[in-house]
Amino acid sequence: MRTILFFIAVLVVFVQPSFANDNSWSEGADINNDGTVDYKDFAIMAKYWLANDPNDPNDPNDPDITWVYIDDPGVAGHEGFNGQMSKYETTNAQYCQFLNDALATGDITVSGNYVYGANGSNSGADFAGEPYYFYGLGFDYDGATNGGAARISWTDRSFTVDSGFDNHPVTYVSWYGATVFANYYGWRLPTEWEWQAVADYDSSYTYGCGANINNDMANYYGSTHPDGTTVVGAFGTYGYGMCDMAGNVSEWTSTVDGIYRVDRGGSWVSQGSIGNCEVSNRVNCSPFGTAISGGFRVCR
Repeated sequence: MRTILFFIAVLVVFVQPSFANDNSWSEGADINNDGTVDYKDFAIMAKYWLANDPNDPNDPNDPDITWVYIDDPGVAGHEGFNGQMSKYETTNAQYCQFLNDALATGDITVSGNYVYGANGSNSGADFAGEPYYFYGLGFDYDGATNGGAARISWTDRSFTVDSGFDNHPVTYVSWYGATVFANYYGWRLPTEWEWQAVADYDSSYTYGCGANINNDMANYYGSTHPDGTTVVGAFGTYGYGMCDMAGNVSEWTSTVDGIYRVDRGGSWVSQGSIGNCEVSNRVNCSPFGTAISGGFRVCR
């Protein structure tokens, strides 16, 4: 079907070339930003239609996710988790790939310091007009300089990751931006109870790193890392073999609580009571919100 659509699209370009000069038709279709809509743009579309099927969970063109299979009964009275969850928090490199993929399929637009959703060719859910990503500055705090800053840059044609930050967790992603990343590749965000089922391991974990926590076990207030966030997995594996379920960045879940969305896990700026990093701690946040401390992981 995608092959047929591609050839129809190319036929339109060659049979009716005047369309390429029709601004009302070409707006948003000039994928390579060369000022015209022609076969080069449709070649880009074809690459993603044919090679990057968002409904194929094993597509080799998808971001490289390390999956861990988990079967946990969950917290009493709530759903457990049975499936695969990402061992690591989603990285800048993975989210950058999504932004470039979504740019090519028309599923995002860039305006000022924001990336917004758009109705492109991806068959997953889009949140047209909603903010996905923000090029935000970091925070000089707890020994960090420009800590937690957005590390993905827009060069007017593509997205790139700032040198040295490929494997840091992505920050400044809204709930919409996290959800659509998952949807784009046929994955999803865990519910808050699925997240807790995995984080508390066999129900003996108070934190995502065990019954106890300190600055050698997780990246939270007092860890004093110069960039705020640390490379995913830098503090080792715990429970089911998961990393950073306490600290580094807090993680969006799919759970809706009124007008809010729930995130879990605490972050590098979690201060005061270490209770912010407890597996049972939940925070209600606006789905529009982007922050120096907010990220996510995915499951399937």
